[in-house]
Amino acid sequence: MKIRITLLFIILSLSVEAQYFVDIFSFNRQSYNVPNGAQTNDLFVNAFIPKVFKSGNTFFVRAHYEKLDLKKDSLSATYSSITMPLGMQVQLKNPKWKFTGLVIPKIASADLSASFSDIFQIGVYSLFTVTESEKFRYKFGLYYNREFFGNFFVPLVGVDWKVNDRFSVFGTLPQSFKASYSIVPSRLNAGLAFRSMTRSFRGEDNNTFVRYNELQVKAFADFYITPKNVVFVEGGYFFGKTPLLYNNSDVKKALPSDLLKEGKFFPLLNAGWALRF
Repeated sequence: MKIRITLLFIILSLSVEAQYFVDIFSFNRQSYNVPNGAQTNDLFVNAFIPKVFKSGNTFFVRAHYEKLDLKKDSLSATYSSITMPLGMQVQLKNPKWKFTGLVIPKIASADLSASFSDIFQIGVYSLFTVTESEKFRYKFGLYYNREFFGNFFVPLVGVDWKVNDRFSVFGTLPQSFKASYSIVPSRLNAGLAFRSMTRSFRGEDNNTFVRYNELQVKAFADFYITPKNVVFVEGGYFFGKTPLLYNNSDVKKALPSDLLKEGKFFPLLNAGWALRF
């Protein structure tokens, strides 16, 4: 029992986004149809493993896999990525302050067996979390990744606020943010969510890449089958830029493509399962 309680404490204190829960394992599939463009299906698989030290600091590993499938008539394309963030959460001298730092190696391409140097990316993530009370904490930091279109910097700012026993808001902008209400405690949560994610994949050859600027606003529902097994459903609208093809010599102007066409403001659906603590 003591081991289980200790593990639960580690998990609850460790989410990279410092929210009020963390998914140890999850998978989900996101689907949408671009107007006059491709049918898009995006599969995500995530895993999280923590290791606590006697000092109270914690080392953790995340594993993330994405498979992006696009299809239009007889045309099709698949882009995949494997990401392995390695990080530490460190308790600073001030007991209110914690620092989370990650190094994020990644391969992303239409062909993951291609030359490693052609499909490799590297990033870093740093986040300070300040706990003002059990119900409120704020955070700030910086994310960087060496994308195929160049250096990509994102300032981070967020809050985790448990307004009351049923309502909470949490997240880190501009990545993700949620407002969640417990309709049936321990059984059904619902609310609104925002998600923004920019990434790139090496194309069919070394001279091209695909850039994907996700920007979503959606409603969600979390169904707790058991206290830790969650089935979730999300539906909303896509406001960003769909996957577009670029040439290395011009990273700002998309190449003409019958499959990879720009589309904005259309509905999307996302569903999956998580082992949540």
